[in-house]
Amino acid sequence: MKKICNLLIACLFTINFPLPVFARCAVCYTNGLSGASIAVIVIVTSFIFLFIANKILRKFLEKYYT
Repeated sequence: MKKICNLLIACLFTINFPLPVFARCAVCYTNGLSGASIAVIVIVTSFIFLFIANKILRKFLEKYYT
């Protein structure tokens, strides 16, 4: 339990006190890409990730509940 609390505290400090690398905006960090193209990349990537996660979760649930 103590390890989980320490991990949670470390995550909170990372979120509240960003490193200089994380402090830059996404458009400034990526040369040549606009904000719209970054948004499309994020949307498509999340759709693919959620689609694959859904397939894996369905197989897992069908295996244990049927």
